[in-house]
Amino acid sequence: KADVQKKAFNVFEESGIFITTCRHRFILLACDMMKSGELAKYPLAMINSLVAAYGPNGACAYDIGCTFAKTVSSSSIGPK
Repeated sequence: KADVQKKAFNVFEESGIFITTCRHRFILLACDMMKSGELAKYPLAMINSLVAAYGPNGACAYDIGCTFAKTVSSSSIGPK
């Protein structure tokens, strides 16, 4: 029973927090990173939310922006 319970709750293990801030360092969005490490799904979800809220004319900076720009353009949110 303990093994089954451990497996059931492993789904909820957080491995970190991914946040989006404005240039004034106010947190705009935050999400829990779940066991998967630093994958593109977290910044893609943030960009999708920001585009939905602020429109396509907003600006974004990311520490791996040169690589991430290609990821965004090839994703479903690229045309937005």
